[in-house]
Amino acid sequence: MTQGKGNRAPRWKWIAPVLALGVVLAGAHVWWNTDLLAGDEVCGGLVSTARAGSVLSGGGRISDGDGLDVRAGDDLEFSCTVEASSFLPGAGEGHLRISGTHERGDFAFTDGRWPSPATVSFFSGPATGGVGRDHGWVLLPEGCAKTAPAIIEGYAPEGSDPTALAALLTDVANRAAERAGCAPDRPLTLSGGLPAAPAGQKVPDGAVCGIKGLTFPGPAAGRPAARQTVQGRTGPTWACEVSGHATFSVTQEPRVLKAIASSPGFGEQPPLAGLRVSGFDQRHVVADCSGTPTYFSMEIGSTYQSALQSPGTPSAKAVFADFVTAAGKNYGCSTTAS
Repeated sequence: MTQGKGNRAPRWKWIAPVLALGVVLAGAHVWWNTDLLAGDEVCGGLVSTARAGSVLSGGGRISDGDGLDVRAGDDLEFSCTVEASSFLPGAGEGHLRISGTHERGDFAFTDGRWPSPATVSFFSGPATGGVGRDHGWVLLPEGCAKTAPAIIEGYAPEGSDPTALAALLTDVANRAAERAGCAPDRPLTLSGGLPAAPAGQKVPDGAVCGIKGLTFPGPAAGRPAARQTVQGRTGPTWACEVSGHATFSVTQEPRVLKAIASSPGFGEQPPLAGLRVSGFDQRHVVADCSGTPTYFSMEIGSTYQSALQSPGTPSAKAVFADFVTAAGKNYGCSTTAS
């Protein structure tokens, strides 16, 4: 028995360090690969780590790098990068870029950093916004507008769950509005699921973008090779992109129309297609359609732009007027201009 007891001490000499190493490794795993001991929020309290984790679905610890960068004098002008990091083999790493900005009310339908509206899943209701493959936005409450309407914008890894991204941006919008003192009586909420983004297709002979009578936006010779992506009219916003040629958009979303009408530069425009219109220019206008303000826009693609001076290519003014006339019939637009 004495000999047996004497063998226990050497065992403990190597068991104890192993146990200690296990505790250290377990602690390191919890710290680097999970949010178990982390806070519930990052970016100065604007971003929930749980919602960020649902978008950055590869797992890992959620952090905010340099933290929240806020523009002096405006709580709704900010940016923050949220990161997920992990040392586990095969674990995904990624980041979200969240920002608050002021934009012209029809920003989502104009060229620039915004995804084509024909590829965006729009949502409307208490929360109004849109989400593309890796980019989304939510409109802040009307009371948050200063020099221009305010939005929350987010970039996510391509392939992220669009519903999770929309929920995250909506939550950030509520937190940002609360912090800025412009939150409504009821918080913004998502209502229902997001419509799927449509797939591209050939341009049919009879109806460009599904609209009978709409002129092809470019030289006729380019029509056979062109592709179009058309949003189904399942909500207040519709859009169609004819690749390389033009992107057409229509919306009757009331919050977007209010944002457009309250934007700097919005005013009366020359009559278009027999309609009295207001807007920003002759390709971004609002008309009355059976008593409902209706926004029409057309963005010109590079292929059409380069062909505008070629013989037989219809002018952008003529194509847009044709679009408003043909699409306007579907919305009950009345001809009131003299």
